[in-house]
Amino acid sequence: MILKVIILSKEGVCLILVLLSSPGFEWSLLASTVRFSTCRLITKQFVYRTIKRFNEFNTIDDKPRSGRPREIRTNAAVKAVAQRISRNPLRKQKVMAREMKIPPRTMSRIIKEDLGLGAYRRSTGQRLTDALRQIRTTRAKRLLKRYAKNGHRQILFTDEKIFTVEEKFNCQNDRVHAHNSREAAEKIQRVERGHHPASVMGVKTRAVNYQNDTLEKVVKPLSITLFVGKNWTLQQDSAPANKAKTTHNADWPSGSPDLNPLDYRLWNILEEKACSKPHRNIESLKADLVKSAASIPLEVVRAVIDEWPDRLKKCINANGGHFE
Repeated sequence: MILKVIILSKEGVCLILVLLSSPGFEWSLLASTVRFSTCRLITKQFVYRTIKRFNEFNTIDDKPRSGRPREIRTNAAVKAVAQRISRNPLRKQKVMAREMKIPPRTMSRIIKEDLGLGAYRRSTGQRLTDALRQIRTTRAKRLLKRYAKNGHRQILFTDEKIFTVEEKFNCQNDRVHAHNSREAAEKIQRVERGHHPASVMGVKTRAVNYQNDTLEKVVKPLSITLFVGKNWTLQQDSAPANKAKTTHNADWPSGSPDLNPLDYRLWNILEEKACSKPHRNIESLKADLVKSAASIPLEVVRAVIDEWPDRLKKCINANGGHFE
């Protein structure tokens, strides 16, 4: 009898051995014909122990082993770490390891494996009072009803942001792969920061200037270009020039950057493109901003705007509170 079987795991080998073992079958023949996926021969001792274990315990699983008893990563240590984190979730892992005299690697395994916890970035957001929460909820419901059936695609969202000539830098995510900090500093130039860097869009605009220079010259012509033959809405925030009595202002939630497509997504995309490196002067920054804005795909802009109704719903479900 010739038997040739190729399997992918040790457990599969054990199962094949048990299924094919029968009275009178030669174990030596079985051992010489069944192979691992690595094409190594199964030893006679392995075949003997596998079938014996199955006959005695009716399973091919290994016997439970006691192993070396834990000295540091004990149940008491896990409970103590859990209590400390429960009292103060901001506790630093290295500090806890030093205070409790637990090796850093063991502390990491306690937190991740035993407690199932992960380290997450602390979120930030606008300050929301009870009155502002109520206003956000009421206005979100009103906007959701007013712009139903894809009506949000006929909204011109606006916002202001200050861009500086300095390089955009995220101390949390901008990392350099190197063998040490000195090598990292030699590979990539240091990010330099000044006290008062030159910037654009940083000057306060009076109501009359906003109306004459922005609304009349930039926004109004869109009626015969971008929104030709359509009813559309101009969204404005609560900047002084926007909410002046002489400027018509719709009922938009104030202090809500999480409900403005520019704030919750598009500004970041533009800044990553235009400010990935420092600029020599304001003119260079302006040119890069215009070029980068034009390079953002229209599909991306539409996808970001299409998130707006869902964000209104999340705001309503959170009773006007934070939902990210």
